Amino acid sequence: MSTRRSPLPALLAAVVVCAAIAVPALVAEGTRPQPAAEPLFPTEVSAYSWWTAALAQGEVPAASAMYQNGIGVEFLDLPQAIALGADGSTYRRLSVAERRSARADQGDPARSLLSDDGTFALVAGPGGRGDVLAVTLADGSERSFDLGEGRHAMPTSIAGDTVLLLTDDKEISRYTDAEFRLHVGLSILDLASGEITALEQVRDVDSAALSPDGSRIVARTGNGLMLLDADGSILAEGIGDGQWYVDGDAWAPDGARFAATDVGEVHVVDVAGAEPTIVSHPVDRQYSSAIGWRDADTVLVAGSDGSGDNVTRFAWVDVDSGAQEVFSTYRPDFTGAAMGSIDVARDLVAAWRVEPVAQADRGGTPLWLAVVAAALAAGVVWLLTPRRRPPIAEALAEQVPSAPTDTPEPASRGWQT
Repeated sequence: MSTRRSPLPALLAAVVVCAAIAVPALVAEGTRPQPAAEPLFPTEVSAYSWWTAALAQGEVPAASAMYQNGIGVEFLDLPQAIALGADGSTYRRLSVAERRSARADQGDPARSLLSDDGTFALVAGPGGRGDVLAVTLADGSERSFDLGEGRHAMPTSIAGDTVLLLTDDKEISRYTDAEFRLHVGLSILDLASGEITALEQVRDVDSAALSPDGSRIVARTGNGLMLLDADGSILAEGIGDGQWYVDGDAWAPDGARFAATDVGEVHVVDVAGAEPTIVSHPVDRQYSSAIGWRDADTVLVAGSDGSGDNVTRFAWVDVDSGAQEVFSTYRPDFTGAAMGSIDVARDLVAAWRVEPVAQADRGGTPLWLAVVAAALAAGVVWLLTPRRRPPIAEALAEQVPSAPTDTPEPASRGWQT
């Protein structure tokens, strides 16, 4: 008689898995924290997650930081462009940056730049798209700025309505062209008018930063750092060496100093006098870039120590004494995914209140993900459930006597004589 598996264990597994995924998301939705009166930055930034939802309308009125989540992810993991809300708990994917990823990016999202107040982001136009996008984080609305067909652009710094772009007719990629600076120039985009002005006299650039008032630029070239007026006039050059890196938020709030980094050091360059002066501090090989300022005397640095654990540390560094205070960390989960391309909202850093955040809001769980997980769980349990005969068949089998094992010799039917 045939046997079969009971469907009840599989159905129970599907219900349990679906509830385990959906219920916490519903609870988080109902207990979402109220917007803080001042921007909050968490002492522990949430790690890469499969559950981070796409950027949702009205979810991120302002972001404190934006970063690439998932450097070094493995099979079935995808690098994400993440906006961390100014409330310190809201995480959303900037899906437009992921869609605009070019082949040369090797899966990384297109480079994104956060505005000073954290309300919008500039998204690069790689792959010869010929434009850059301004994306409002509160509703996802977009505005395109045309650069010319076939042009490549990467936003690198912003001050108010002025955006500094790396531009070229060739691909700008850290993967396919280690010396892309040799053919990259600078352009200035006015967000109010949409006008783009190329600084033709400046080439050989791979990173640059606008001062807070938009009047000066510091750019990294192969011959060191170059100080420029906003019109491209050279004020000083050959500062440091070609290994010093400047982030888009390198300038102090008062515009008197900017910070640059190389391996194991942060360099603070004072440009208030007739000649630039430099003060350098060791940072124990922990930090890779100076990404903002808390005040005129305290720079924000972030990066890993190169130990392979992919932990990113955020620290305040006193530019006079070199004293350092780590105030937040990013620790990867079991995926080992790292954080990269960190950008902060320049105007919010000074107002950050740093404290633990109990619960991260990742935007809920997509319904399809809960259904797929439940179906997979049901399938596994179904295969592991032992086969058995149906209950009715078993009952009938118990009522039918078993056949005798020994058959007696039949009696003779012949006449006895």
